[in-house]
Amino acid sequence: MKPQKRTRRKKHDRLVLNLLLTVVLVIVIFEGRLIYTMFNYRSYAGETASVDSSRTANTVTDSASSETENENGNSDTASSARPVSSSGETTLAGLPGNFSEQAAAPAEPEFLPTVSDPDSTAIVPKADTSVDDSYFSDAVFIGDSRMEGFRNASGITQGRFFTSVGMSLSSMASDPIISTPEGNITVAAALSGGHYSKIYIMLGTNDLGEYDWNSFRDGFVKVTQRFQEIQPDALIYVCSVIYVDESRVASTEYVNNANVDKINSILLEICEEEGYHYLDFNEFLTSGYGSLIDGASSDGVHLYADYCKQMLNYLKNHYIEVQPEPDETETGETAETEEDTNNA
Repeated sequence: MKPQKRTRRKKHDRLVLNLLLTVVLVIVIFEGRLIYTMFNYRSYAGETASVDSSRTANTVTDSASSETENENGNSDTASSARPVSSSGETTLAGLPGNFSEQAAAPAEPEFLPTVSDPDSTAIVPKADTSVDDSYFSDAVFIGDSRMEGFRNASGITQGRFFTSVGMSLSSMASDPIISTPEGNITVAAALSGGHYSKIYIMLGTNDLGEYDWNSFRDGFVKVTQRFQEIQPDALIYVCSVIYVDESRVASTEYVNNANVDKINSILLEICEEEGYHYLDFNEFLTSGYGSLIDGASSDGVHLYADYCKQMLNYLKNHYIEVQPEPDETETGETAETEEDTNNA
């Protein structure tokens, strides 16, 4: 019986020993992988730090080299200071890739002329001296709500105003939109009720995008020719359509400055063809980039009082001086005097 017990103990001891060896082997394998990973991570971090330091040094060197080149006018510092990857592509924030388009400086907006032909003889130039309100004593002002704003806020004391909110080419031509004590009448009927030496027309804001441009041209010519027939001795001043602040105009998509430029080019051409005089309010009301000057309007269209006053000042400095025709009596007396002198 004793030999059997010893045999069982040996088998039990071997089993325990094998189990312990297995546990030790598992621990050794696990710890070994962990140590290997930690070692590689530290090596990788060290290499990365070394590469980053090298890149930083290269960037500083490139920047310094660029500044030296800029002194000689050969290179751009901003582009040279940008790190370069091994593939030759520019990098941004340490990430490889071609960011040349994003890194480029934004282009300055182009300064736009306010008229299609700044040298046009139809544009009224600034006069050497300004006039006072008496110049407008025999003038009539025809236009839409912008002209009404000018009447109410500019401080002008002379002249007649035939205006209507929402006045457009079609409404001015045929609708009774001018209020009088006797009732509403057309613009042409109102114009025929007096004698005027100057006619100022501000029209077009309510026509932006509503008509075919050729139809607008033909209609405007027909209306102004009718005005000239009613007042044959009057100078006709055509006011430019004033730019809008597109960020504040949300009612209609066609009220935009591209259409303002288009309609003003048509108005200028009509003035050149018909002998009218073009007043370019955008000369002082523009931001310089084809838009209404910032802060000039609460709704993007109608001007604050200060800018209406500037409009009046502009008119006082932009006018056509007409020489008065000699009186017939004086002409006759002068002719007789000359004849007597010749006979003597």
